[in-house]
Amino acid sequence: MKNLPKEELLSRIEAINRSNALIYFDLNGIILGVNDIFLEAMGYGSGNHEELIGKHHSIFVCEDYSRSLEYEKFWDILRSGKYYTGEFERRKKDGSLINLQATYNPIFDESGKITKIMKVATDITAIIKSKKQIDAIDRSTALISFNIDGFITDVNSIFLETMGYKANEKNKVIGKHHSVFVSYEYSKSDEYAKFWESLRKGKYFDGIFERRKVDGSTVYLQASYNPVMDSKGNITDVVKIATDITDAVNNKKKIDDLTKHLQIELENSEKLKNSIEIEKNAALNDLDVIMKKSQGELIKIIVRVALAVIVGVGLVTTILYWAAIMTGQDTQIIGSTWSNMFSVLLTNAFSIVGTIMGIKYATQEPKK
Repeated sequence: MKNLPKEELLSRIEAINRSNALIYFDLNGIILGVNDIFLEAMGYGSGNHEELIGKHHSIFVCEDYSRSLEYEKFWDILRSGKYYTGEFERRKKDGSLINLQATYNPIFDESGKITKIMKVATDITAIIKSKKQIDAIDRSTALISFNIDGFITDVNSIFLETMGYKANEKNKVIGKHHSVFVSYEYSKSDEYAKFWESLRKGKYFDGIFERRKVDGSTVYLQASYNPVMDSKGNITDVVKIATDITDAVNNKKKIDDLTKHLQIELENSEKLKNSIEIEKNAALNDLDVIMKKSQGELIKIIVRVALAVIVGVGLVTTILYWAAIMTGQDTQIIGSTWSNMFSVLLTNAFSIVGTIMGIKYATQEPKK
């Protein structure tokens, strides 16, 4: 750099200034200059240089850190001529956090004396947030990664334990093919081959998958297979995010079986009810026929008996009446007696018949 012509050196500095956030400090941390990219990144807005020039670097850090020994040592290192690089969490104008990938570079004059410190920074807040989200998922969810051919490249402890391995047995899984988690028949099927062919083409899969644990037992995973692309759009990896739902699936199967059995029992119960209804109706019909027949027979018997009694009484009365005439006795008493007996007999006979007919009418079903 020292041997470069002045014009080229300025050109290079200008290129850096156009593409990076730049800020300059004196050896005590006071801001000497700042470019528009840094102003916008920190929430001040382009052109508002006066809001920062003359202030101390500590306005970009939290108050506790600015008073700490660590912060003091940070500036001692820079004043000693060493550069400092890394990821730094800083405060924007509104107090929100920003993550910067930055280097603090001491600048020397011709005599080798440090005159100022230049910070070159890039906003990596989005990257850090994504990394934190991935870390959070990794701590709470089963994760496994494959190359495009289905061979395992990485796996977390949750996935290992879900599949029956110990949390530290990553070496038993990495390098093996995904097919170790499926049945032999499925691994040799056209469906399985098409599954990986679709993943290599960038297709996303999501659903419930039946898989095999290391001991051969079945595990059900609610999972998604996510193809990962590089900057050119090429598929480089497949990341699987999974949750063990075996208990839920097994419980659903039990409920489905219970529901099926209950439906069968309900259908059998309905058939039994219908059979009982048919038998009841048949019995009632038979009883009705018997009652009607019994009522008819009883009426006939009563009528026959009544007629027989009437005929008998009439015959006896006639004989007595004839004998009285032949002997010259009074026939008025005999006629009166016969008439009274005949009247009482008819009244009683018709009363009995009327009662039976009333019962018969009352037991009949009403007509629609």
